[in-house]
Amino acid sequence: MITFAERSDALSEQLRELEHQADDGDQLFYCAYLLGLLGLHSAVEGEGAEEFDAYFETELKTTLAAEGVTDKDQDAILGLWKQVTQ
Repeated sequence: MITFAERSDALSEQLRELEHQADDGDQLFYCAYLLGLLGLHSAVEGEGAEEFDAYFETELKTTLAAEGVTDKDQDAILGLWKQVTQ
């Protein structure tokens, strides 16, 4: 079974590829935001891709709200998260 660290690394790689392909500043920001947060949570112990995704999405939503990220940016970041986890 995949560990949380392995899942975080795989998602980070996908985001880095999207970041390199980004053609606007907003997309770069969304990728960088998720990459930064993934880095903070990559050391959490656990197993399972679905389990990590559920854990991280909860943390992501909490962080977005706490940091006062605009609704537009929250929607875009969550949309990007859904894209890379499918």
